[in-house]
Amino acid sequence: MRPPSLPAPPPLAPVFGGLYAAAFGMGGQAIVAQMVRRYGPVVALPVLGFGKVVAVADAALAKQVFTENPDVLLGGEGVGPAAAIYGPRSMFVLEEPGHLRRRRLLTPPLHGELLGSYVPIIESSTRSAMATWPVGRPMRMLDAARELTLDVIVQVVFGVHDPESVARFGKPFHELLDLALSEETPVRYALRRFGALRRWGRLSDANRRIDELVLPLIAERRSDPLSAERADILSMLANSHTDDGETLSDNEIRDDLITLVLAGHETTATTLSWLIDLLLHHPRALARVRAEAVSGDTGYTEAVIAETLRLRPAAPITGRMTTGPYRLGDYTLEPDTRIVLLLDVINRNPDTYPQPDEFRPERFLGSRPHPYAWIPFGGGVKRCIGAAFAMRELTTTLHTVLREGELEPVSARPETPPLRAAPVLVPRDGTRVRFTPARPAASPRCADRTSTV
Repeated sequence: MRPPSLPAPPPLAPVFGGLYAAAFGMGGQAIVAQMVRRYGPVVALPVLGFGKVVAVADAALAKQVFTENPDVLLGGEGVGPAAAIYGPRSMFVLEEPGHLRRRRLLTPPLHGELLGSYVPIIESSTRSAMATWPVGRPMRMLDAARELTLDVIVQVVFGVHDPESVARFGKPFHELLDLALSEETPVRYALRRFGALRRWGRLSDANRRIDELVLPLIAERRSDPLSAERADILSMLANSHTDDGETLSDNEIRDDLITLVLAGHETTATTLSWLIDLLLHHPRALARVRAEAVSGDTGYTEAVIAETLRLRPAAPITGRMTTGPYRLGDYTLEPDTRIVLLLDVINRNPDTYPQPDEFRPERFLGSRPHPYAWIPFGGGVKRCIGAAFAMRELTTTLHTVLREGELEPVSARPETPPLRAAPVLVPRDGTRVRFTPARPAASPRCADRTSTV
């Protein structure tokens, strides 16, 4: 029997690819979710400039895609516009075997015992940030979280700690991130065959400023005999060797550093903003997390983070590219088809999660998330290498804020995602809150004196 034809919204003429692209740009994930509800968990979507696109919103098919041979489904090609920002030598966009070679070098500093060494940096950065927050006046938690997480990742990656150096290194990366999140990036990617990426002055300027900072620092760490004893990621990469004894080039290190800073900055900041918004609108959950912030436990806090990532995955899609005819479930895809996995839709499957739109952290208490129905970090060989670091940073930051301050929402209504499509789903209004520092505990002597008045 011949495989069934792929469901697709009619008509498929190329001119309508531009209309679908425009509709997605204006309507974002809601448009794609509506297509899935109407046509099923696999639907062909012609998007002008992106070639053949097939959207997938099924956990079983996500498992197939994530566990497929990486020579059959290309992960670097699948991420599309990200390659323009992260650089062609970044581990994020490399295919095998280059990707695995680099991943092995980056895994140790982001896992295991070294994670604990970053906790003092995260706590110190959080306290410094809180000292600058306006007291009792509305502020955008998203903006504050971006500044805080950039401060943390710059210190962890580059090993610079004085405020002036941290700000100097963070500035060009902040500019590069603005480009990554702009609507200009997917448009230029769609027009890449016409030179739209090669002739991008703002991107060239941001990369030049990063090179002026990073490349001399790489050379300095290579020549410093004590750099092997440093715990920052740059020093580890500068002194690392692959299994066959090769070292990474300066440009390879540079592109991986960009990947770590951008990926470890914006997605964590966005998730922290969603975390705080959800907790402030669910007082019982907030009380339990605050109690763990004092006791040092993390079980319920980690469940809250898992539930937040289920409802609001910072990066809502990921992709793969077929290298030849490919059988996906009941369907046969043509070569060079871009498979787009809709992580946010898969995470809300009612067959896996009863009342999928409700915030219920108890789903994850005493049980691990379903490996392919909870995929905020992607999956397979391309799963986010910084997932463990992100969880540690979110837990540490959230506990520090709740121990040493009070937050209250400006609006009685929870945040919602933006209407427009974006590579990162940020809170539409930036999670507006009011902050008050915690009052220092009164000393016993002062307490006695007060009680006698």
